Amino acid sequence: MAISGKPNNRHHAAASSSTDVGELFVQRFHVVRIYAVIMLMLAVAIIWTGIKTADSVQQYHQDYKSLQDMKKQERKLQIERQRLLIEQQTFSATPQIAGRAVAELGMYSPTLKDKLIIQPGAPARPLVPETAIESDDPEAEKPETIGNTDLTEDDSTGGA
Repeated sequence: MAISGKPNNRHHAAASSSTDVGELFVQRFHVVRIYAVIMLMLAVAIIWTGIKTADSVQQYHQDYKSLQDMKKQERKLQIERQRLLIEQQTFSATPQIAGRAVAELGMYSPTLKDKLIIQPGAPARPLVPETAIESDDPEAEKPETIGNTDLTEDDSTGGA
C-alpha cells in the first residue's frame, strides 16, 4: 500500500509514480498544515479564554472588596448621622429649657455668694473665700455655712 491508501501498482510508468508521490506529499503536508493551524488557533483561544476568565475573576474580587468597604463606610456614616441628630436635639432643647425656667419658674443662675458646699460630717465652707467677699464688696452678706447639721430635722419646731 502506498501513502494514498491505494494498492501499489508497479506497473505504472516511472514518471507517473514520481508525480503521484509528490502530489501525495503536498496533499498530506497541506492537510497537516491546516490541522496545525487549527490546533494552534484552538490553543491560542484556550489561553485567551483562561486569561480573560482570570481577569474577570480578579475584577470581581476588587469590585466586591470595594463594595464591602463602601458598606462599612455607609454604616459608620449612619451611626455618625444618628449621633449628630441626637446631639443637635440635645443642644436645641437646652436653650428652650433655660428660657422656660427663667420665664415660667423665675429661676436664675446662682452667683458665687449663693453657692454653698455641704458635706456630711464636715463643716461646710463657702465656695468663695471670706477674704475675697470682704475685699470685693464690704456690705455684701457672707454666705451661710452649715456644719454638722442633719437636714432632715426642722429647727423651727423646737425638736430635740
